[in-house]
Amino acid sequence: MTITVQRLGETFVAAVEGLDAADPMDEATWAAFYDAYLEHQVLVLRDQPLTARQFHDFGARFGSIEPHTVEMYHHEEFPGITILSNRVELGRPKGIRDAGSEWHSDYSYKATAANATMLHALEIPDVGGDTYFADMAAAYEVMPAELKARVEERKVRQQYRWTRDRTHPENRWNLLSEAERDLTPEVVHPLVRTHPEVDRKGLFVTPALTSGNKEVIGLDEAAGMALLDEVFEHATQPRFQFRHQWRTGDLVLWDNRTLMHHATTDILPPEKHRTLHRINTQGSVPY
Repeated sequence: MTITVQRLGETFVAAVEGLDAADPMDEATWAAFYDAYLEHQVLVLRDQPLTARQFHDFGARFGSIEPHTVEMYHHEEFPGITILSNRVELGRPKGIRDAGSEWHSDYSYKATAANATMLHALEIPDVGGDTYFADMAAAYEVMPAELKARVEERKVRQQYRWTRDRTHPENRWNLLSEAERDLTPEVVHPLVRTHPEVDRKGLFVTPALTSGNKEVIGLDEAAGMALLDEVFEHATQPRFQFRHQWRTGDLVLWDNRTLMHHATTDILPPEKHRTLHRINTQGSVPY
């Protein structure tokens, strides 16, 4: 099997052709594909009509699949698959409606953050529902020297969905069950992370409510939040971004260790339906 890889973004993102994700890969093909994953950080495969089992088997190639913290949106047969959807069926949401509407990195609120995330598009509206990615390695590389010096060696204390603003419309801290809070204890992560496989450095902090940024260790609250605001303003510049416009059958996977992303489902009109399957694989402790 021969695959072709074409860069789509300025510093990251590539389209892969010649691969049917439902078929087993020989070792040479897998090696080429995984090398492309490490190099381009986001891979886009079009026209992949996968069953849930095929998607699950494909995801398992990237390591241990880690189910989402909130169990009600697990796939009924494969709990490692999370359903993302703005559909309402029988009076209840079919899946997570507004998953990731702020810049975030998946499972960054856990001690062992995610490696790969992959989404398989089952239903896409004619307009809207795009996903944005930001290259945090590229952002770190060109960060002003003065700001880079202030973020080096800093660590951030976080907890899933913790927030000072309990009036925020997406605040769900008080809605978590005791079991879900037990699964997401407080963690401390470096503000700048080294990729464990390619030795690439990148920013590893995001502004999402799910990240639950409590403090920058060693700084008082005002100074810590001001520093994070500077980092976010720099990292979210359009020059570091790529916008993916979905088609039904798309399979998109990315490396959370050097990226952040956000969805736009929260602004979709209710009659514009978007349904995807999601898999996250377990990575390693950030350093």
